[in-house]
Amino acid sequence: MVKNLFLLIFCISVTQISFAQFNTVIRTGRPGQAIGAFTVGKNVLQFQQGLEYGGITNNNTAPNTFISNHVVRYGIAETVEISALVDYQNDHKNENNVIINKSGISNLHLGFRVHINNQKGILPTTGFQWRLKIPNTSNDYPTQNIGSVMIFVANWSLPKDCGLSTNWIYATSGNNTPATGKYVINFSFPIHNKWSGFIENYGQLQQSIFQTRFDGGVAYLINNNVQLDASAGFGNNQGVKDYFVSTGISWRLLPKRKK
Repeated sequence: MVKNLFLLIFCISVTQISFAQFNTVIRTGRPGQAIGAFTVGKNVLQFQQGLEYGGITNNNTAPNTFISNHVVRYGIAETVEISALVDYQNDHKNENNVIINKSGISNLHLGFRVHINNQKGILPTTGFQWRLKIPNTSNDYPTQNIGSVMIFVANWSLPKDCGLSTNWIYATSGNNTPATGKYVINFSFPIHNKWSGFIENYGQLQQSIFQTRFDGGVAYLINNNVQLDASAGFGNNQGVKDYFVSTGISWRLLPKRKK
């Protein structure tokens, strides 16, 4: 199955090689949960880095979580990129007046993304991303086996520089728990000059238990290669109220263009 999937991705990348993938302005997965269908472009090295703080408002014993998130993307072809994701997490909670801390790498993913086709009328721009979660990266966040996150992306460009992005996700944790189906629906829009914003709904279904959350935020384009962002979100599922706030930066290094 894996061999056949890689063969399919290779064939798609060859047949779509004429796509003009490189964009004058940086395209990034920040802010928000959704990713786009486009890749970074051949020989472009891109970094997406952020800090996130979250917790549960109606449970005093639940941990407060701090995550340092890093994504590195590199274009090996105009429509194919390889990528890595690293999350360093710290959890802090007070349980019966006992302070409990744990920290370490909670996620280490390696994978690729391929841009399949461009939008034609009502047919969306599509892409596919697959990353493997590497096991045994830390003692406090153990993973027994290799996990997997597969994402099918469908994006639509809308009038007035707005956009609609959808992600359809199949994920396994690597800890022998049931697989999880997830979705993200993201609406992005310009605000003023270099400011843009988004609102988003995302959720998941695992063993008939459904959860959904909402978030939104803004981004500021410093120049064509650097963007800052800030966002926040919340959820209320099965009697648990949670929230997060996040800020970050996306930047890229371009290859030297032939004169």
